[in-house]
Amino acid sequence: MKPVAQAPPAINPHELEKTPVEMLIMSIDLGSTQFKAGIFAAGTDGALRPKSFGSRSLRYRYGADGVVELEAAVVIEALRGAITDALEQSAADPRDLRAIAMTSQGQTFTVVDAQGVPRRPFISWRDSRSGETCVTMSQLAEFADFAEHSSFCSLIPNLQVCILGHLRKDPGWHVAPDEQVLKLPSFFVRELTDEAWIDDNLAAMSGLYSLKEKNWWPAALSYCALRPTQLPCIAAMGAVVATTTSRASRYGLPAGVPVILAGNDQTAGAYGAQVHRQKAMLMTLGTALVAYACFDEMPTATPVLIRGPYLGGLNYAMVADDGGGGLIGWACTVLAHCHDYDEFFTQAESAPPGCLGLVFHLDLMEGRGRWDGIAMAHTPAHFARAVLEGLVRRQAAMVHDLGIDPSRTPVWAAGGGSRRPLWTRMLGDTLGTDVTVVSANPLLGAASIALSGVAE
Repeated sequence: MKPVAQAPPAINPHELEKTPVEMLIMSIDLGSTQFKAGIFAAGTDGALRPKSFGSRSLRYRYGADGVVELEAAVVIEALRGAITDALEQSAADPRDLRAIAMTSQGQTFTVVDAQGVPRRPFISWRDSRSGETCVTMSQLAEFADFAEHSSFCSLIPNLQVCILGHLRKDPGWHVAPDEQVLKLPSFFVRELTDEAWIDDNLAAMSGLYSLKEKNWWPAALSYCALRPTQLPCIAAMGAVVATTTSRASRYGLPAGVPVILAGNDQTAGAYGAQVHRQKAMLMTLGTALVAYACFDEMPTATPVLIRGPYLGGLNYAMVADDGGGGLIGWACTVLAHCHDYDEFFTQAESAPPGCLGLVFHLDLMEGRGRWDGIAMAHTPAHFARAVLEGLVRRQAAMVHDLGIDPSRTPVWAAGGGSRRPLWTRMLGDTLGTDVTVVSANPLLGAASIALSGVAE
C-alpha cells in the first residue's frame, strides 16, 4: 500500500500571493440528492469567484428490508452531466484547469473489478438492511473499542462496515482478490486517474478505518473478510492524491490535472466559511440540523458526536440529526395556511413566543412528533411557531452536546433556514448571543482546499 499522503496546512486563499493569471479550479460535490460541479477562478487578488455551476439529480432504487441503491450508470451519468453543464456554462477551456477538488456524502459505495468497472449497484448511506447484523456486531469482542477508532461512538446500520459485515453472510456476495470496495469519491478518483484514493476524513466515517492507528483497521477488515489492497489508498484530506489520465476524457476533462480530496460535505462547507480561523461554531439550518466546530485535539467519543480529522492538524466534531427543514416541510403538509415555507414562517412570525403554552416535542429515534397543551385558543400560527421553537430547543441541546459555550464562541448559521430571520433570531435569543449568517457552500470550500493544495 502506498504511504499516507500528508495534507497541506490550512491556508486562507485570500492571503495567497497574487497570481499573474486567473487560476481555474473545478469543484465536485457528490451529494445525496444531487451531484454538483462548479468552476471557480482565483484571480490576481487570490480570491475565489464562481464562474459556473452544473448539477444532476440522483434516482434511487428502493427494495425490501431497507435496501437503497443507485445503479452505476445513474451515478456515472449524473457526474458527467454536472461536469458538462459547468464547463459549457463557463465557456472555459478544460485544459486551463489547475485542480479538481472532490467532497462527498459519507457512506455510499460499490465493488469494482480489476478494470474499475462496477459489478454491483452503489449501496446508499440510507440503506438499513444491516439492522440485525449491526446489533450482533455491537456485541462482539473485536468491536468493543469501536469508539476509539471511528468517527462514530457506536455501530449503526448505515455504516459501511455494518453493511459489509451483513453482506459477507450472503452466498452471492464475494469480493475477489483483485476487486476493490470503493466509496463514491474513491470510485470517481479512479475513474479520472486510474488510482483509487480516499481521504482520512471520509475513511474515518466508514467504520473500517482507525483514527488511533491512522490506517485501515485490521479488526474491522478481518470481520468483513477484506484485505487492505481491496480498499483505496488513504490520503490526508487536502492532499494532491493523483493526476488525471486519458480516462478523464470520458468526463470531458484533460489529462494532467491534480486531484484533491476535500472530505465530507460538512467539512468542506466549514472550511469554505473559514470556521477554523475564527474559532467559530457553524450551525447548518438545512434539511437536517448540524452543529460543527474545530478543535486542537480530537474530541472524546460520545454517543452524539461525529468526529474526525480537519485540515492543518486540527480536528472536527459535529452533532447532526434529521430535524430541520425536513420537519418544517412535514408541518407544511398538515397545518392550515402553511402550504409552503413562506406561509409557514409568516404564520410562525405572527404567533407570540411560548405559543400560549403549546409545545412541540420531536422524537427523532421513533420518527414521531406531537403537540402538547393544545387549547381552543390555538391557531395554525401557534402550531407553526411551536414547531420552530422545538427545533431551536434541539439546536441548543446540540450546542451543549458539542461542548461549546456560545457566550465565548462566535455562532454562525448557514443553509436555507439561515435566510429566515425569524429562525436565526430565535436561535440567538435561546443561545444568548448574536447569530451571524454566513455562506458554507461545500463547492466553494472544496475549491478553497484545492487552492491551498496547489499553492504548496
